[in-house]
Amino acid sequence: MKQIKFGIKKEQKVAQALRSRGASVIRSKGSKGASDLKAVFPSGTKWNVQVKATRSGSSSRPSSRDLGRLRQSAKKDSATAVIARVSPKGIDYESASGRQLNPPKRKK
Repeated sequence: MKQIKFGIKKEQKVAQALRSRGASVIRSKGSKGASDLKAVFPSGTKWNVQVKATRSGSSSRPSSRDLGRLRQSAKKDSATAVIARVSPKGIDYESASGRQLNPPKRKK
């Protein structure tokens, strides 16, 4: 599978996981934006998400330049800058500052 298709597939996986938590998710077209996904949860919490995945199982960290762009974009949107690390074990979310995050739970 080509790298672009691999990345899109992983972005779709993260988007679906966030939607299962009740979030409204928009995927950025192409890879030009600071974030791959923008999610808004029913609680009003907003996430600007950069998805990272590798075939080897341990995902990379965004470059300092990309992290800066992600933080700036999140600040502009009043959102949290989030890195979603996709591995064969699942999806881990962390803030741009390195703090582990959990998506808000879906309200019943």
